[in-house]
Parts: sequence; C-alpha cells; structure tokens
Amino acid sequence: MPEPRDGAAVEATDEERLEAYKESILANFGGKRGLTETGLPSIVFIVVFTATRSLNASLWSAVAVAAALTVMRLVQRDKLQHALGGLFGVVMCAAFAKYTGQAKDFYLPSVLLNVGEAVLFTVSALVRWPIVGVVIGPITGEMMSWRDHPERLRVFTISTWLLAAMFALRVIVEIPLYLANQITALGAAKVVLGYPLYIAVVFVCWRVIKKAPLPAQV
Repeated sequence: MPEPRDGAAVEATDEERLEAYKESILANFGGKRGLTETGLPSIVFIVVFTATRSLNASLWSAVAVAAALTVMRLVQRDKLQHALGGLFGVVMCAAFAKYTGQAKDFYLPSVLLNVGEAVLFTVSALVRWPIVGVVIGPITGEMMSWRDHPERLRVFTISTWLLAAMFALRVIVEIPLYLANQITALGAAKVVLGYPLYIAVVFVCWRVIKKAPLPAQV
C-alpha cells in the first residue's frame, strides 16, 4: 500500500507544479483581468465614436473607463501593472488624436507598437533569444537556464514566432485601413485582432510550452 500512496503523492506534486507553471505563464500574458484592463478603454472608444462621431466624447469615455479600472485596483490594493498600462496607453492614444484632431490617430500608437513588436519578436527568435523565454524565465524562477535545455529553447522560440505572426497580421490589416481613413473598419479590426486573436494565440502558446519538461522550480 505505501508504494501507491508514494506514487500518488509524486503525481499530485507534478500536477501542482504544472498548475503553478500554467498560472505563472498565463499571468505573464496578462490574465483575464489584465486583458480586460488593457483593452476595454479602446473598445469603449470604438463604441462611443461609432455611435456619436464625437472625438471628444469618445476620448473622455475611454479615459474615464481606464481611470475607473485603476481606481478599482487602488481600492482593492491590488497590483496596478495592467490597469496603469491601460490608462497610460489610452491617455497616449487620446493625446495623439487630440493633437491631430483626427479620430484615426487614436489607433496610431498601437499600430506603431505592433510594428515594433513584430520586429522585436522576429529578431529575438532568429538570434535564439526568444522574448517569451526571456520574460517567462525570471517569473518561473529558472532565469535564463532554459537556454541550456534544447526542448525548452525550442518551445519558447515557437511561441515567440507565433506572437510575432500575430503582431505582423495586425500590421498587415490595420495599416491599409489607417491610411485609407477607414475609422469604423479600423476599430472593428482592432477588436477582432485584439482579444479574440490574442487569447487564441496565448492558448496555442501554452499548449506548445507545456510539452517541454518543467523547470526545476516554479
């Protein structure tokens, strides 16, 4: 009888480590609440502008939502990383649109960011320092030791390529719409290529990463 119990204990420990590993990775990708706080202000801008065609109303609505999410975090004494990121992002986008007086420029910072991220992720994968591994390593406790394990290097590289492709797709779709001043279509593209695409890519990344041996500690 003791042996089955020992085996069960080992299995449970492995399952717990895998679950902790999953949580640390998904948290790094933003988690459900982080994704909401980062993307919701932009969605509010799209909805309000489509309904009213008022740049000022759209900008103030987006900023108000971002500020409310940040205040909620403060009240709950929770981490402010994603809330502040969303607030900073929407304020910057609002500043661009307000300065030029064109609603389409609300999307310009995110378009430029996607260009930069597509290049960064591609280069990091090519030089075998995939961004996914560089970011996740310190969170899981393995730091950069994953580079000494071919299987872990491989899954982090594949995940980085997947994210690079996601950013590249956004650029390919959004830049022509921006240049053509198709604001409604640009807003719709941002929604479709935002939450749904990102969640799908993160899910695939996790399915790839989990196939590699777990790090020594999580």
